[in-house]
Amino acid sequence: MNLVHQQPTVSVVMATYNGAKFIREQLDSILDQLYPIQEIIIQDDGSKDETINIIKEYSKKYPIIHLYQNENNLGFNMNFITAFRRVTTDLVCISDQDDIWFKDKIQKQVEVIGTQFAACCTDHYRDDVFKYPCSYRRNPQNTFESQIFTSHIPGHCLMVRSSFLQKIDYWEPHIPYDWWIVINAHFHGGLVKAPYPLNWYRPYAESVATRHRAKYQRHAEHPSWQPYIFGWEDYKDLQQRELWSKFYGYIHQKTEGKKEFSLVHKLTGLMLKKDLGSLLQLCWLCMKNTDLVHGKEHPNRLMARIRGFFYPMIWAYSTTNFDY
Repeated sequence: MNLVHQQPTVSVVMATYNGAKFIREQLDSILDQLYPIQEIIIQDDGSKDETINIIKEYSKKYPIIHLYQNENNLGFNMNFITAFRRVTTDLVCISDQDDIWFKDKIQKQVEVIGTQFAACCTDHYRDDVFKYPCSYRRNPQNTFESQIFTSHIPGHCLMVRSSFLQKIDYWEPHIPYDWWIVINAHFHGGLVKAPYPLNWYRPYAESVATRHRAKYQRHAEHPSWQPYIFGWEDYKDLQQRELWSKFYGYIHQKTEGKKEFSLVHKLTGLMLKKDLGSLLQLCWLCMKNTDLVHGKEHPNRLMARIRGFFYPMIWAYSTTNFDY
């Protein structure tokens, strides 16, 4: 008997808030996808502009668009997290309200995620203005060791298996939802990368990410030597936060006894300790494993090792991921 191979079904989840300025371009790029979309779930967080009217206009023309409106403002993080509960398909693509997707984004991610992986990420473009072809390509790190330090992979680059999302029994509301997905993906099938850029991220002053960074950025935007000196204090300050202990305690517990996560287990164990000796051990491990932890290629191998040693301070100097 011949069995008919069925394509996995795909939803798009978009969280909106005052997105009228750019949402048409994003919706048009999603509706223009080569791969069939079963549903576009849009959950609005109390927009005061024309966002709702625009979505209703599109939903009349495209019945796959389903609009939900929150009774109270949840903030972008919980807006996404609660919207995921509405998904009924095999796979979920996460969408911002203001980017532009390339036609083959979903198609290529479906091919790469296959039947095994929990999630699939991609590269993306960040040119100041959208043009084709784009040139400013962002290539996020795809190692677990690098991802415990910072949220390299934004939600708009993720395709996620719905069965995996259902296995996340706890969401930390003050950790960015996309970082939480990426961390947990390693425990439920892994995170695979599609090795090409599949969308354009729109950089502008009013975006959620830009406003958050402007509000909580403690130091200069593009430092040089400063993290090597002042990052030590920033690291120690971060360690005092309850959220730090909860986040790294969660990863440390999840990786215990699992050989494939042994380095992550060691790193997070040292990050939970507050003595100077543990910090120096952490720096040494980062230096020894700089390709996994830091990942940025550098023509000077000695300089790469130095930067690897100081990576915890370089990262602590600039991160705002514990300010949600």
